[in-house]
Amino acid sequence: MEYLSMTSPEWETMWDQLAEDRLNQGDPICEFAGQAWEYMGSTKDHHHFRHPCHPATEKTEYIYLERAGVALAWAV
Repeated sequence: MEYLSMTSPEWETMWDQLAEDRLNQGDPICEFAGQAWEYMGSTKDHHHFRHPCHPATEKTEYIYLERAGVALAWAV
């Protein structure tokens, strides 16, 4: 597991992708009951996020976003 710095070129893009997920309706934070999305780390293929109490479901949610370039790597 790798933990990206806020200065990483991928940082803003992965949070934008998180906001685009249908569960989040454009909101990358989804604050609810004092909780928000947490970045848990990245593998070579995915970014991992966890929300302890998502406002849409009121339960713990996980999202795994494909890292930029991964789809291209296996297609070559």
